[in-house]
Amino acid sequence: MTESSAAINRQKRRRYRQHGNPFTIDAPSERPRWDEIYGRTAPFAIDVGFGEGGFTTDLARSHPELNVLGLEIRPHFVKWLHNAREEHQLTNLYGMVANANLHLETLLPPNSVSFVSVNFPDPWFKRKHQKRRVMRPDWLLTLLPKLAPGARIHCMTDYEPVGHQMMAVLEDCKELRNDLGPFTFASESTTGILSEREVIHTKRGEPIFRMSFSYVL
Repeated sequence: MTESSAAINRQKRRRYRQHGNPFTIDAPSERPRWDEIYGRTAPFAIDVGFGEGGFTTDLARSHPELNVLGLEIRPHFVKWLHNAREEHQLTNLYGMVANANLHLETLLPPNSVSFVSVNFPDPWFKRKHQKRRVMRPDWLLTLLPKLAPGARIHCMTDYEPVGHQMMAVLEDCKELRNDLGPFTFASESTTGILSEREVIHTKRGEPIFRMSFSYVL
């Protein structure tokens, strides 16, 4: 992790719930004025469920050409990300409280997204709650019109059943191509940026199921 990740980790002063109910998040009434928020118009990189925000911050630092948008259902993590934006003067970084499954249609214009990351999403173990998982066919149908030609989708999880479920959903989409070959997981980072969870699992020698797909129209 870089200095940004470490700075965000220093903000931990109390325990917070690791999970939240994504269906309690109010939908935005209209699309934000992104040109005013970022001070420019540029392709988006969206990080879905960014948690502590180290990966999101490092993504903004590594890709100044992108408007990096973090979507998270837990307000305290959004506050942490805004603190990182101010501390490191990252005008291309912004976070908001939103449910990517419900609010993506309203938030972003068509053909505007060149990068998507879904890192260690909540597995929602109970069958009755699995409708809350991010990577589902209906969500991809909403996401695809938002993607710019050549956009890339990066996903990873430490929970093997979710890894195979995400892989199946992505492989079944004819507009997407697995960058590593059909039904192939990556053995190392597909972005060159490590998330907090990725560092922890790597140190423990635990498997991580990483995927990289491209939008091929």
